[in-house]
Formats: sequence, C-alpha cells, structure tokens
Amino acid sequence: MTWAPLDLSGIIDAVANGLDADNAPSVVRRTDGPGLFYSGEVNGIHGASGSGKTWFLLHGCAQEVLDGRHVVYVDHEGNPRGVVRRLLDLGLTADEIGGHFHYVQPEVAFHEGGKALLTFVEDWRPSLVVIDSTGEGLALHGANPNADDEVARWFQQVPRRISALGPAVGLIDHGAKASGGELWPIGSQRKLAAVTGAQFYVETLTEFSREKAGALRAICAKDRGGHFTVGRTVAVLHVTPEDDGRLSVSLTAPNPEDRRTAPESRGEAVQRELAARIVALLGDGEPKSGRAVEDGIGGNRAAVKSALDRLVSDGTVTRSIGARGAHMHQLRKVPGDLPSSPALKGRGEVREVPPRSPGGGRGKSGEAAE
Repeated sequence: MTWAPLDLSGIIDAVANGLDADNAPSVVRRTDGPGLFYSGEVNGIHGASGSGKTWFLLHGCAQEVLDGRHVVYVDHEGNPRGVVRRLLDLGLTADEIGGHFHYVQPEVAFHEGGKALLTFVEDWRPSLVVIDSTGEGLALHGANPNADDEVARWFQQVPRRISALGPAVGLIDHGAKASGGELWPIGSQRKLAAVTGAQFYVETLTEFSREKAGALRAICAKDRGGHFTVGRTVAVLHVTPEDDGRLSVSLTAPNPEDRRTAPESRGEAVQRELAARIVALLGDGEPKSGRAVEDGIGGNRAAVKSALDRLVSDGTVTRSIGARGAHMHQLRKVPGDLPSSPALKGRGEVREVPPRSPGGGRGKSGEAAE
C-alpha cells in the first residue's frame, strides 16, 4: 500500500475496450437470477431482533455450498450446533456442510488471531464470508460502536481486509427501533459509510416458525453499484415448513401485486418527509452548509444527509463550495405546494428561485450558482 498515484493504464484500457465486466451483485441470489451482495466488497443486512437476518444469510450460504463453493461463517453470537441444525433444516446434507461450510468462533481480537482466517481465505477462496454480528465483532476488539474512528478502524482491519481477498463479505447487524431510522444500522454512521457493496434492512412481513409459513423482505439501504434503489423492496424471503421437518426457503423478486411489498417502505416515506422538511428549511433562499441543514432538521444525521444528497442529485437543491471549503446548499426550486422532484414524487409543482446576489438581493439569473 502506498500514497503514490496508481498506474491506471491497464484499467483504462480494459474499461475503454469493454473488457472489464460490470461488477453486478452475484451472491445471495433471487430465484430470478440477480444477486444482492457484491463479490470482493463489504455488504450487510440489519434489522430488529427476530426479523430473520440469520436465516437470510444462511440461505445465501446454502446456495453457495450447493453450487460447490466454500463459505465461512464467523460467529460472534451463536453456537455451532444451532448453525448446523439450521443448515440441515435448509436441506443441506452432512457431507455438504462438512465439505464446504467452514465455521469460526473467535475468542480474541482480529489483530491477535485473524491471520489464520486470512490465510484460509487465500488458500480456499470462499465466495462468501459472513460475520455475525458487527456489534459483537466491535465488542471483541474493544471498539465503541458509537465512535466513528473506532468503527472505521474495525472495518478497515477486519471486513475490508477479508473482502480484498475476493469473497463477498456479509455483515449481520442490529437495526434501529421503529423511528424512521430503520434504513441505517444502530450506532456510528461510519457503519453505513464503510459498506463498499450493498446494505439491506430486513423486515418481517409474516412471522414464521417450524410449524407456520412466513416471509420477510429486504429493503435497500445503500447500493454503491447502483443496481437497486434506496428505500425499495428488492427481495422477499419465503419460509415454508415441510412435512419432513425441514424448511423450504426461497428468495424471490418482490411481487408488484402484493400489497405488502409494493407500497413504498417506511424508510422511503421517511426520506420523502425529510426531503420536504429540507426544502422548507432552504425556502428562505439563504445558502446553508450541510452541517447547518442537519442541525436545522435534527434527528438521524445520516438520514438527513441522504435526503439532501437525493435533492442535489435530482436538481432541486444546488451544491457549491463556500468559505473554508464548506459545501453550501441552496434551493433551485421552491414549491407552489410541495416539490415534485424524484425525492418527493407527486408532491406538486415547482418554480425557479433566483439566487441571492453577494449584497443579499436577487441576481438576474434564474439559476443558483453551482
């Protein structure tokens, strides 16, 4: 590793000549083909306790094992008997589990014993490495889950070092209580920022058990590859008990006719509401820094930042560099009623707002400065 500029000539040639395939998500696959997790990247799911997060990723593990690929399960919370029992319930045989499923239960921090795992990943080339869970992994390292620098350090030292060797890393984490922040894991905002692939919020649609069929859905919280829309349901995990005591599990695309999955998620509704509040805050035409917007709206800063970014992306808000390099934001459009940008779909008409001149008045142009 070095701070010297990289030689991009090989990458430029490959991309320019169409030889560099798009890194589409290919792990934890739906029945119609698309995957949710990116190989070589840090991905994650989070949700409330009992929402089915572990079943979700064990299903992904079973897919890889059935295809003859190796997987690693780093378990900070459970026990090997419980995990093996679930894999058998999912239909794997003892030979399949013993041959391709590798279980790790760390007792020391990664810097003390993690080299053994890195060596194993290099030698066996697993396609998926699950870490269950982020919170317990941080605790094992003595890291405060609410401290940005400590969370960032753990992500660099553990999941990113593993993903750099090729596998998709899947983190299991706990979500916020129902308060509008479900699209973000609890604790430091660095958790979501450190995900280099995709992050999903898992929500129970119908509770399931060994006697009762049920389902849960995965809602996109982040996708750096751009294959999924934030706030939208991207997959539904159906769990059905079989007569032999095992479970039939399938991960499907959301059914647009199913009213449980078709309407916007709570997270998307919250984003739309935050966007409306940001528009109101910027309605005085006075440019405001990102920090000022976050302070003015209050609540979950990551959620506010995401809503602001979406308003900038669709052109409702302009972003420019101000004093001391601060990112300044100004409303390009103000609502007749409410904005009709993609972030606030179907909310009314908009009209252009002239920017303020340096003296505090309005300039002649109908566009704010970029």
